[in-house]
Amino acid sequence: MTSSRRRVAGDRWTLRARPAFLYMMYGLLLWSVPLGLVGGVRPDVTAGIIRAMRAYFNALPEPLYALFGTGYLGYTAARAWGKAKGVER
Repeated sequence: MTSSRRRVAGDRWTLRARPAFLYMMYGLLLWSVPLGLVGGVRPDVTAGIIRAMRAYFNALPEPLYALFGTGYLGYTAARAWGKAKGVER
């Protein structure tokens, strides 16, 4: 939920960050459905898609994964702490 303070402040990056991440995750999950259907009909095409995706993810530098993980865990911890202190809803 977005608090009314954020809406009033007009911080558009805060308003878009969480939905953008969730949409990306939903997209990855939904991508598995057509990939599974293609895999049932054309396993060779699916293997090629998987190889290309694996090459893409392997090309990303490991510090980028660490940065994402640190940021995500830090955000989650700060959010939980803020809720426990009563600063956020």
